[in-house]
Formats: sequence, structure tokens, C-alpha cells
Amino acid sequence: MEKSSLMMIVIIVLLVALLGTVVGVTFYAFSMMQNMESATQETAGFDRTPRQLTPDEIGRVPIGDSILTNLATDSGGSGRVARIQVVVGYDNTQQGESDAIYTRINEQMDFIRMEALASIRNRTYQELSARDGMDSLAAEILETLQNEFQTNLIVDVRFSEWILS
Repeated sequence: MEKSSLMMIVIIVLLVALLGTVVGVTFYAFSMMQNMESATQETAGFDRTPRQLTPDEIGRVPIGDSILTNLATDSGGSGRVARIQVVVGYDNTQQGESDAIYTRINEQMDFIRMEALASIRNRTYQELSARDGMDSLAAEILETLQNEFQTNLIVDVRFSEWILS
């Protein structure tokens, strides 16, 4: 065989190998993107917007005793204290699912208290005493619980006691 035809065969083999590598890497990247999409959908695998419920359709669970804690301080501010009773509301219209979420709320009461405590302690007196302070805190706790429980059956967080001093 001539040197030029041997060189041509080597070049063709290298081009085929390069093409195969490019196709393989492209296929791998594409399947990784699909896996990431499905993982993202599993993480956000529930509709966060609960349907509109009447007050009679919301079950309520008080989360233990009132939480008594120090609040975050502004620079040079004096220590303030909050005493807040957290009540979690859940969709009570979904038969078996409502019973299951009620059971989970009761089983995870310590966890819920710790999450609420963390949210309260990170707020200052000024933040909590502001016009939207209560609503803002309730929305933060609600979002945390919906994410942790991966459900939109937890529909409300209210406070049956709210004392700031």
C-alpha cells in the first residue's frame, strides 16, 4: 500500500472516532439536561397555589404552646421579646389527604415549632411591629412548611397570640 492511501485511512479513522465522540458527548449532555429537568419538576412537584377555601374548609392545628423568644436586635438596640402562638391551617376538603396532612403536622410539631422559632428570632421588633409584620412572618412560615412537606394542602399560618415587648 502506498503511504498516501495509508495516511488517508488513518485520517478517516480519526475523523470517525472524533465524530463518534462528539455524538456521544452531545447525547450525554442532552440526557443530563433531561435528568436535571425531571429533578427540578420533582422538587417543585406540587402546585403551590392552594385553591380558595371558605373558613369552614380549613382545619386548624395549634403548634404546641406559645413561642417565647428574643428578637434580633438592631445595632445598639435593646433586646425585645416576642410571645407568639402559631396555628397551621390545612385544606380539610380532600378526605384521605387531609387526614394524612393533619397527622403529619401533629407528628412534625417539634420541627414546625423550630422553623417558626427560627423565623421569629431572625426578625427585629420593628419588622414584626410594622403594619405587614404579622402577614410577612406568616407568609414566610407558610412557604417553609409547604416546601418541607411538599404539599399545597397547608394553606394558612395564623397567630392566636401575638405579644411583642
